[in-house]
Amino acid sequence: MSERHVAFLISNGYGPDVRVQKEAHTLAAAGYRATIVAWDREGRFPAHELERAPDALAVALTPWTNWIGPGPRPAAVYRVQVPAGYRTGRRLALRIPCYWWAAFGELRRAKPGVVHAHDLDTLPLAWWYGKWAGVPVIYDAREYYSGMVRANVGRTVSGVLEALERALAPRAAAVLTVGSRLAARLSAMGAAVTVLPNTQGLYEPRWADDQRRRVRGALGVPDGALLVGYVGQLAPDRVLAPALEAVAALPGVWMAVGGTGPREGEVRRAAEACPRILPLGQVALSQVAALVAASDVVYYGLNADDPNSFYFMPNLAFFALAVGRPLMVTPVGEIAEFVQRERCGIVLDSATGAAAVDALRRLSENNARAELARRARALGEARYNWARTAADLLRVYEGIS
Repeated sequence: MSERHVAFLISNGYGPDVRVQKEAHTLAAAGYRATIVAWDREGRFPAHELERAPDALAVALTPWTNWIGPGPRPAAVYRVQVPAGYRTGRRLALRIPCYWWAAFGELRRAKPGVVHAHDLDTLPLAWWYGKWAGVPVIYDAREYYSGMVRANVGRTVSGVLEALERALAPRAAAVLTVGSRLAARLSAMGAAVTVLPNTQGLYEPRWADDQRRRVRGALGVPDGALLVGYVGQLAPDRVLAPALEAVAALPGVWMAVGGTGPREGEVRRAAEACPRILPLGQVALSQVAALVAASDVVYYGLNADDPNSFYFMPNLAFFALAVGRPLMVTPVGEIAEFVQRERCGIVLDSATGAAAVDALRRLSENNARAELARRARALGEARYNWARTAADLLRVYEGIS
């Protein structure tokens, strides 16, 4: 490309957005100028700021960078503050054009050499600007978007979004996605797809041991207890009941639940009935790895009725691999296929408390759990780490230059 300047488009407030942050600072470390144009729908963040690479990300990038002094230039973050909510159905469609128009103005001022659109709701804007400015567009498809919003916007609007993706994805210079199932779907549309999983930097075992002692002490979890960890949105498509019921039924097992959302009430009620269930509320991104390190098992459950669940491979799974912790998952999504294939945890027979009780009893056996943890860490070291994913990202950018 004529100018090594990339603008990332994201339809959330960038608080930060994990994937955008990793990609932006990776490219900055490789000599690109990175600009992030976000949609701060609730007016929660500064309109403009400069962000340097977080320490953990800087460490993850050191195997392939030659940073000198303070490192690469920071990423510039511009937030379009067009008021709107989340999960507001068709009313949100009336606000999206306002966001697009304001974000288009930011792009005109920034004059990037490439536009990197995250999720389908930013792709029309990226395509519009790309045509106007004559610059390539990269589409980062992180979700089965039309399926994810179907319950919120209805089948008609979801069908329009599906058609829009089929029309625009093949026109992008490159399409990135997070897993093999989404890659197969996008490839069938005629798109040139590269899988870039949401991997993390590896954490040293000594650091993990220190965090385990610190966090468990702060939470009041006994040394000999089995701690199940979950961090993520407490959204309708997440199924927490199997783990909550199993922990309540097993006296030696505790569970720490981090996150906010519609299912907070379910977690609070479970905690009131069982003091070994610990609701943590929102967990800062910088503290997620520490909570995973404190856990003996990392849980993830998905609603099989949600169309997006079939494609799901969550960020939390890659934190587990980076620290070396086994996973316990419901039999839904790409994550279940991954855990079964790679033998780095247990896939429940069904999304029920009884199945989770059986799994946690097996995971309470130290030798069996240690072998699963070893496999998880080996996967992180060999394939699923950000240093390797970063190199793949750079190859994509080199291919469109």
